[in-house]
Amino acid sequence: MGASETQRGSTAGRTGHGGIGTLELCNQENQDEVAMESHGETQASATSNAGLMIRLEELRELALARGADQAVVIPTSEVIVDPRVRLKCMIPKCYMSGACAHCPPHGSSFNETKDMVSRYEWAVFFRVLVDSSVIANEKAASIILSGVWDDGGKLSTLGGSYMLLASIVKVVQKRAEEMGYSPTFGFAAGDCRDLFCHYQPTCQSLQTRRGCRHPSLSSPSMESCGLDAFTMAARVGWDAYPIGGTCRPESVPHGALMGLVLVT
Repeated sequence: MGASETQRGSTAGRTGHGGIGTLELCNQENQDEVAMESHGETQASATSNAGLMIRLEELRELALARGADQAVVIPTSEVIVDPRVRLKCMIPKCYMSGACAHCPPHGSSFNETKDMVSRYEWAVFFRVLVDSSVIANEKAASIILSGVWDDGGKLSTLGGSYMLLASIVKVVQKRAEEMGYSPTFGFAAGDCRDLFCHYQPTCQSLQTRRGCRHPSLSSPSMESCGLDAFTMAARVGWDAYPIGGTCRPESVPHGALMGLVLVT
């Protein structure tokens, strides 16, 4: 009887030892599987990030190819939204304030813009240079308001620069959406009414339910939504000069119009 108990004990000991070994082996296999999954996820994430950077670089190069003199890809944490920028459209009052659906007090508020920017991670920021003799023109405002082209062609050249920036915004948005990034959101410069509805008596969006006459062309400006384009430009190393109604061409080396597209 003692021998039988001893035998059973010996068998139990061997069985117990085998159970522990099996458990350790299973644990090791599980750890290996977790490590492999983690490694795979890390590789997939790195590949995805690399692909994203390649596509963002393509959008940056597209902005340059379409006429921007500078373009950078920036994280949206570097997009500056400041309520004081939007207020400057109203105090002192810009001639287009209240006359265009994208211009204050209409359009996106500071809080709406801030919330929208927070929903994106990356953006393309670009600049179009304008000769100082064109943009720093004391008569520019009166010429625009009169609706009469000037003999020197300054107004048409200035309008062409704003049109160029607006077109870059739309081209970059279109390409980004073809890549699968949708919805994108773009900001140009100045008011869209002078560009696309200069000879119309009113902004249709403000007068009827028919909405904008040119929804595929118009974009709100950075400044109308409270985006601090000048500080953003300085932080990426661009020189930009605020130009007011009394600024003279010899006071600044050049003017600059800036646009931004929120991509993903």
